[in-house]
Amino acid sequence: MKRKAQGAIEYLFMIAAALIIIAIVIRYLRGAGESTGSTINQGQSAINSKLSQELSEALSD
Repeated sequence: MKRKAQGAIEYLFMIAAALIIIAIVIRYLRGAGESTGSTINQGQSAINSKLSQELSEALSD
């Protein structure tokens, strides 16, 4: 009976370790996604302002 309990505890520790690794990976990916999203928003804003400027100059000529 003691052998089965030891196997069960080892199995639970392996599951816990896998869940911790998965949580770390998800946290890392979420952080990377947020920084990428902010970079995209900044680029889109710069493009929009440049297009607005070019359009207003073209229409005023």
